[in-house]
Amino acid sequence: MAPNVAIIQGTGSGIGAQIAKQYLSRTGLQVVALSRDASRAKDAILSGDTSLDASRLHTISLDISSEDSYHSAASEISSRFGHSCLKTLWNINGILHAEKNLSQISLEHVQQTFAVNTFSHLLAFKHFVPLIPRGAEAKQILEGQADNVAEGVLPGDLSVVASLSARVGSIGDNSKGGWYSYRASKAALNQLIKTLSKELELRSVPAISVGLHPGTVRSNLSKNFTGGEGSDKPLDRSKGQFEASEAAKNLVDVVSALTKADNGTLRDYKNDIIQW
Repeated sequence: MAPNVAIIQGTGSGIGAQIAKQYLSRTGLQVVALSRDASRAKDAILSGDTSLDASRLHTISLDISSEDSYHSAASEISSRFGHSCLKTLWNINGILHAEKNLSQISLEHVQQTFAVNTFSHLLAFKHFVPLIPRGAEAKQILEGQADNVAEGVLPGDLSVVASLSARVGSIGDNSKGGWYSYRASKAALNQLIKTLSKELELRSVPAISVGLHPGTVRSNLSKNFTGGEGSDKPLDRSKGQFEASEAAKNLVDVVSALTKADNGTLRDYKNDIIQW
């Protein structure tokens, strides 16, 4: 059986909920939405769009501070959809403490930032990547013998692990400084994305691992720049500022064009490569 599941971590609002909407509306995939509050995620994804097939949406509550919670979610997904069900995994979790200088650093905030921006992605890798087809099932996919229920939206011969990173996590692109914990947590995430890409390659798993920079998305995380969710503050698209729905479509479109050669890269919403 072809992999037919999209797992999206961080769907309680914003871009995570909008990516779930994209896969419900543009594919035949079963969409598993992970969030601290499953009912909130369901409302965020289905609200305002009666055309979505709610029967393909499955919400699971996830506590990112508990590895047992990840293990439980993975077990529930594999029991319902099979051990080789994963077509795409998206990790959206993110938090920002925008320290401008050393005096503003709080150890509590640094630890919280890494827990959300870095460690939650790593735990998702550990527990959900094993659901990507291996062995004979992987061979069928590579040979084009498995149906692609996300044709035109995801590569037919690959599963995709996509993690929301940020341009400010690039060490080579750091020209302004500041944002110590956010930059460091995203730089660490970038290393995890790259390292996962090497494991997928070495184990001949038909999958790629990529980092994605969405631009500046209107959300509560970016409220100092965009006004936050529900704001009518004008956005400047020429500067990479987007509504969550626009950002989600941009990134899903980027992923739709990826190939095996793109494994282990960091890309922006225009599909341009960002240096690590």
